[in-house]
Amino acid sequence: MPPPGCPTNRLFVPEELRSDAIQWGYCSNVACHPGISQTKGLVKQRFWWPLMARDVHDFVLACSVCASGKSSNRPPDGLLQPLSVPSRPWSHITLDFVTALPPSNGMTVVLTVVDRFSKAAHFIPLPKLPTAKETEVTVIDHVFRLHGLPVDVVSDRGSQFISKFWKEFCSLLGATVSLSSGYHPQSNGQSERANQDLERTLRCLVSKNPSSWSQQLSMVEYAHNSFFLVCNLKSRSPPLTRLSSGATAPGPEPARLCSR
Repeated sequence: MPPPGCPTNRLFVPEELRSDAIQWGYCSNVACHPGISQTKGLVKQRFWWPLMARDVHDFVLACSVCASGKSSNRPPDGLLQPLSVPSRPWSHITLDFVTALPPSNGMTVVLTVVDRFSKAAHFIPLPKLPTAKETEVTVIDHVFRLHGLPVDVVSDRGSQFISKFWKEFCSLLGATVSLSSGYHPQSNGQSERANQDLERTLRCLVSKNPSSWSQQLSMVEYAHNSFFLVCNLKSRSPPLTRLSSGATAPGPEPARLCSR
C-alpha cells in the first residue's frame, strides 16, 4: 500500500529497491549516465518515494564511472601569480591580525608584521581591531621608522586593507598592495605561520594567567626573531674543506656578532 502523498500515476518504491530504481534511470542503456537533473527527471516519470531527489543526488555523485570518464565542466583555475622575491630586509612585508585575545592591560588584538626576506617579525599589541588610518599610524610608529619604507605590502582582504585610504597611503609611499585571494591564506602564509607561533608560545607562557599575555609579548618577539637569526647564520656557514689525507675540516670561522 503506497503511503499518503504518492502520486497515483507513479509507483512507490520501498527502501530496499530504491538503488535499483536509480540505477535503471542512470546506468541503463536508455539513460547512459546523464547528470543529476536528467536522472531525477527520468526516475520521477515512473517512481516516487520520500527524499527521492536527495537519494538520486548522492547516487550520481558517488558514481566511479563518471568520475573517471567525464571531463570537468568547471571554469579553469586562474594562473598562479607568485609574490616577488625580496632582495633586502624589510623591503617586502606582510600584515595580519590576531584577534579575540583575552583583555590584557586594555589590549585585545595583535598586529603581526613579518619581513619576507629575513622572517623577522614585530608583534604589536592594540586595544581593538584598528581602522585603516589607525593601521597606518601603527606601522609608521613601529615598522617604518625602524626599517624604512617597504616596496610591497602583503595582506588579506580585511576592511583596513581594501579601503581607498590604505591604497592611497601605500601609493604615496611608493609601495604596491598585494591582497591575498579569497579562501587562499597561503598567499599571506608567512603572517599566518607567525600568528601560529605567537599563539602557541603565548599559550605556553600564560596558561595560568591568560590576561598577562601583553606583558610577555616583547620576549616572544625576541625569541621568535632570535630563532630566525640563528637559522640565517647557519645557512651562511662556510663549506667544509678537504684535507690532503681525505679528512674534512671546517672552513674559515664566520665573523662573530659583537655587542657594542
